[in-house]
Amino acid sequence: MIKAKGNIVKNDSLTLVIPVYNEENTIENVLTDWHHRLKKWDIPHDIIVINDGSTDNTNEILNNLSTQWAFLHTYQQNNSGHGAAIKYGYSLACQFNNDFIFQTDSDHQFTPADFIQFWNDRKEHQAIFGIRYDRQDPPMRKIITGLLHKIIFDIYNIDIPDANIPYRLFHKTHLRNLLAVIPTGAFAPNIFLSILCFKSPDIKTKSIPVKHFDRPSGEAKLIRLGLLKACFQSFFEVFKFSYTLNEKLEFMNSKNEQDQYFIEREKMKKNEEKAHLKIA
Repeated sequence: MIKAKGNIVKNDSLTLVIPVYNEENTIENVLTDWHHRLKKWDIPHDIIVINDGSTDNTNEILNNLSTQWAFLHTYQQNNSGHGAAIKYGYSLACQFNNDFIFQTDSDHQFTPADFIQFWNDRKEHQAIFGIRYDRQDPPMRKIITGLLHKIIFDIYNIDIPDANIPYRLFHKTHLRNLLAVIPTGAFAPNIFLSILCFKSPDIKTKSIPVKHFDRPSGEAKLIRLGLLKACFQSFFEVFKFSYTLNEKLEFMNSKNEQDQYFIEREKMKKNEEKAHLKIA
């Protein structure tokens, strides 16, 4: 077992969520890198891949890999968009019998090496987010992220440097409750998950700088005019969401309290069973 930046606490398990669109040149390497790294760290894991209507050989590659790797689970959707693929993947991941859920993209712009920092902090934080430093994206995408940062700060009074980053870890119980209150059909659900996490008193968050690389190949889903349209749609959704935020937080926090009650009750039940076994 590799130890990096702290000791790894064993036994917890992970579901990795990866949306993909036309990444025939990278997807196998991305999946292989993640699997090998998690295996070296002795982290039990499943990987969910949502194929968002790829028109290249991505689907054939995924089908071939899924027959070889029991940990790989592939699902199809009809080109519904990156945000829809992420939300679908999260919903599926919540049904798996793993403790934590991590989301990243399939374009090889991130490295699995940074993940160990997230994993080692999982006991103290219910949601951990990356921050792309030295970001290797076109200027327009950097400008949009900067505008989003300012808009969220002005509306919600919270500082989220990289609200839509596809490099984030959640405790499954909390993510399940978060998914129940994000806007239906949101273009970028990760933005709303970030806002809710940073505003909720029951969710302890952390942000960690992560490396970012040039896109080696593949196809960016949004370019030029489409990117600008998506940008304005997301900004409008962020503004609109502010009117229902308190209601969403109250509902979510009540669910968190219920979940915590059942968790504590299960712990007490197990302790009582152990005590009875010792007496016997």
